[in-house]
This record gives sequence, structure tokens and C-alpha cells, in this order.
Amino acid sequence: MTPDSPSSVPANCPKWQRRPASRPREILDAALAAFAEAGYEGATIADVAQRAGVSPGLVVHYFRTKAELFAAVIEDRFVGFVAGEEALFAGHQGSYRELLEQVVRRLWDHLGEPGIVELGILVKAERAEFPEATRTLFRELGERWRRLFEAVLEAGARRGEFRWHGPHAARVIGPAIVGVFESSRCFRAFDRRPSSPDELWHALLSLLEHGVLADAACVNRSHQGVSQ
Repeated sequence: MTPDSPSSVPANCPKWQRRPASRPREILDAALAAFAEAGYEGATIADVAQRAGVSPGLVVHYFRTKAELFAAVIEDRFVGFVAGEEALFAGHQGSYRELLEQVVRRLWDHLGEPGIVELGILVKAERAEFPEATRTLFRELGERWRRLFEAVLEAGARRGEFRWHGPHAARVIGPAIVGVFESSRCFRAFDRRPSSPDELWHALLSLLEHGVLADAACVNRSHQGVSQ
């Protein structure tokens, strides 16, 4: 076992003893927490460094400025995730109804991760100051998700699984999911009878099922037509 091998460093060792390769990830995780908690103006390089267990100079070494660190966090949290979902669709075989539910569920779970919704809200609030970050968020959380949902709906519609499809339908699904999360997170403290995440998920799923899915008889007829 070499000193640089991952298993040679215990997981519970001090962060300063870990391999340099792990430090950018630790810094990005710490930056997400700092921006989500304090906002862009309130977060500092020193705060990020303290959370990551590294020196401020090391944060600057990897990301140069707070603005570039902010952009890197957005790229890290949104680009890789949607790319994985696109790959899932490209290799999919089987029911598109099941795929739609899986993709929606994974987006739902992703938004539920600590700091993700807060990061999205922060980008919108700082859009005048960081137009490039806003464009990145729009591309990755807007356009690419819209194209993915549109592709799933169109593929399912060809098999008779969906009655509601097309670009306008696809534009509704992603923002609806994000909007439910943002509203719940922002206004929960003022809601006398807030819904639980599970209750919101089942309500969203029911809405999609009633608005998107074709009835069982149509699906059966379509499948019979395909098999003949």
C-alpha cells in the first residue's frame, strides 16, 4: 500500500492530513454550506476555509476569488447531476412512465439535499451581480432539464404512455418541482399547517399522473399496436 493510496488515510483523520486531491471537494462542500447559510455577501473565504479545515490561502490557490468559488459551486452542484440524468435517458429501455417518475424523484431528492435550494435562490437574488452564474443555472437547471423532460414525454407519447407532451409541458414540470421546494423552504415558518416532504412528493406525483399519463386502456391499445 502506497502512502498516496486512498485507503492509507483513515476517513476520520484530520483534514489537513488528507491527500491534496480531496481538498477541492472539501472546499466546494464548505462553500455551499457557507453561501447557503450566510448569502454571497455574508460568506467569506476565511469562513469557507474554516469549514473545510484548510487555510484561506489554499482556498484562493484553488479558486482565486470568492466570485469564482461561487461560480464553481454552481457548476459543481448542477452540471454533473443533469448530465447523469441525460445519460440515464440515453440508455433507457422500458417504460417511459417509470423513467419519468424516476427522473422526477431524483430531481426532487437532489433539491432536498442541504443547501441546493438555497443556492438556487441565492443565484436568482444575485443575478444582476453574477449574470454568468445566472446563465449557468438557467442552462443546467432550466434548458437541459426542459430538453430532458421533453425527450422523455415525447418518447412515452409515441408508445401511448403520455397524453400530455411537447415543449410547453416540459417547461412546466421542472419549474413546478423547483417552485414547490422553494416555496416550502422560504415560507414554511409562516405556514400554520405545512406539508411534510413526503406529502408534497405524493401530491406532485398525483398531479403528474393525472395530467401526463394516458389511461390504462390507451396504453394497452398502444402496446398491442406496437407488438402487432
